[in-house]
Amino acid sequence: MKNTGHLRETFRLGAGAIRKNLLPACVLWAIALALVMAYYYHSGTREKLDIVGRLKEEWSPWVAMISTAVFGSLVPAVVQRIFTKGPGTPPRRVAGYFIFWAIIGLEVEYFYRFQNWMFGAELNFTTVAWKTFVDEFIWVPFLAIPQTIFGYLLIEKDGSIPECRAALKRRPYLRRAIPLMIANWVVWIPTVSLVYLFPLPLQLPLMNIVLGMWCLLVMFFSLDGDD
Repeated sequence: MKNTGHLRETFRLGAGAIRKNLLPACVLWAIALALVMAYYYHSGTREKLDIVGRLKEEWSPWVAMISTAVFGSLVPAVVQRIFTKGPGTPPRRVAGYFIFWAIIGLEVEYFYRFQNWMFGAELNFTTVAWKTFVDEFIWVPFLAIPQTIFGYLLIEKDGSIPECRAALKRRPYLRRAIPLMIANWVVWIPTVSLVYLFPLPLQLPLMNIVLGMWCLLVMFFSLDGDD
């Protein structure tokens, strides 16, 4: 009965994530859709975005790493400092998040390249659907979510393995992962479907636009809150 209660509480947190983040997610989907439409139907926008894509390809993978690190660490830290009370995230943790998201940026860069090699670059329903499925139902639950939970927890506990173990005893992995996974699907399934409508050089830049808000959610679900 205790496990059943924990499971109900876990899914309750997931449902809360949907209610709390549906509106901001809709805003982000609208922005992503507007960028996709502008790219294909407005020549001026396409020219400017193609410049971004060429720069990313020319300086790959450094642009992918640095831009992902900025959107994953610095942007959420600034937003948190502006809109919440208190001192905000300590600088040493922001530095930890920066390194963490630089590594993730490298992974995502090559994951997108793998998807392009595996399924091709055609802009049709089947190709986008396969890429979205592999992204959200294989890559995310088996690699991205575990990395994020354990990486953020290690940073939050200042690298202390005993404190991480104690935190996971108070709030086990699945109680962190299931709500985070539900929130991920709410935000990212529509988003990555739009990401894969862009040519390969622009997929990661569009992903990074959404990443800043997602990192604020990650802080809520995978860090403290153990007690």
